[in-house]
This record gives sequence, C-alpha cells and structure tokens, in this order.
Amino acid sequence: MSEHISSQFENDILQINVNLTKMGGICEDNLKKAIKAITKNDSELAEYIIKKDEELNALESEIDDLVIKTIALRQPVADDLRLLFAAIKISSAFERIGDLIKNIGKRTLLISEEQPIKLRQPIAELGKRVHSQLTKAVNSYTDQDKKLAKQVWSEDVHIDKMYAEITKDLVVSLRKKKHIEVGSHLLFVAKNLERAGDYTADISEMIYYVITGDHIIKERPKGDS
Repeated sequence: MSEHISSQFENDILQINVNLTKMGGICEDNLKKAIKAITKNDSELAEYIIKKDEELNALESEIDDLVIKTIALRQPVADDLRLLFAAIKISSAFERIGDLIKNIGKRTLLISEEQPIKLRQPIAELGKRVHSQLTKAVNSYTDQDKKLAKQVWSEDVHIDKMYAEITKDLVVSLRKKKHIEVGSHLLFVAKNLERAGDYTADISEMIYYVITGDHIIKERPKGDS
C-alpha cells in the first residue's frame, strides 16, 4: 500500500472511530435526558430527545457508507477488516438504542402530569443503571479496554433482574384503576430500558472482539426477566 493510500486509509479509520464515539456520546446524553424527562414529566426535554434521534440515524448511514467505501477501495486485512465489520454492528446497536430512547420520549408525552411521580422512581433507577453501563461501554471503546468491555457484557444480568422486579411491581399497580394509564406506559418504558441494556452488552461484546480478535465464548448471564 502506497504512502498516499495508507494515509487515506488511516483517515477513513479515524473518521469511523470519531463517528462511533459521537454516536455513543449522543446515546449517553439522550438517555440521561430521557430519565429526567420521564421522572419530571418534562415534555420539552422529551421533544428534544425525539428530534435528536435524527442525528444518530445520519451518523449510522455515514459509517455504513464509509465502511463500504473503505473495504472496496483500500482492501483492508486482518485487524483493520475486523474493526470495519464490527463498526457496522456497533453503529447499528447505537442506532437501535437511540430508537428505544426516542420511544421513552414519546411515552413521556403520553403520561398525564397528574399521575403519581413515585411510580416513576424505579424506572429512573433502572435508567441510571443502563446509563452507567452505556458510559462504560463507550469508555471501553475509546480506551480500548478489553477488561471493561467484558465487565459490561457480564453485568447486563443486573439490569435484567431490576427489570423483572419493576415489571412485577408495575403489574401490581395496574390493579388500581387510577394507575392503569401510567402503569401501562411505564411497562413499555421499562422494556425499552432493558432492551437498551441488551444492546449495550452486544456493543461491549463487539468491542472485546475488536480489541482481542476473540469472541466471548460463554453465554451471557441473564436475569429472571
């Protein structure tokens, strides 16, 4: 590979990494805002989250196009090829997390202000746990930290357990007629958060693969969800 082509290739890889990091950062910020929106019933913040999702979609498309172009023109091998294929999967997972967060924003707009805030507190705790895992996953990518990536992957079980407990409690609250509306919406929000946790674990698994060249062989621990 000539020096000119090598430089172009390095620029392409750098841009892919920059875009992936941007996607992770947007997901982190949007999730934090979504937790606040659902707990405070902040419709303005919910609208912001919904609109911001468009940026994630654009970044995913840009990464896909750049990966295809890089493979076609640069003919990468070994480690670089592994990174490129993983980038498509990671960006897709970030985009899906963005969709789940957007759904939380939409649910926030449907919940009446008169509904009790206390029912939303367990959702906030689940959201904070998912946000913590997402932050660690993004950090494991930027720092190329295989140990942290594997830790995020294995700790998804705690999110599953929290989700199972919250679901049980919300089902009980649905027996009270006045809580049917908010309880139903919060069940969907809880599921969105649990799925965001799953995608975060998938991302960390791909990051581990990028760093080491090996797949995590064990089956991921699961809670009783």
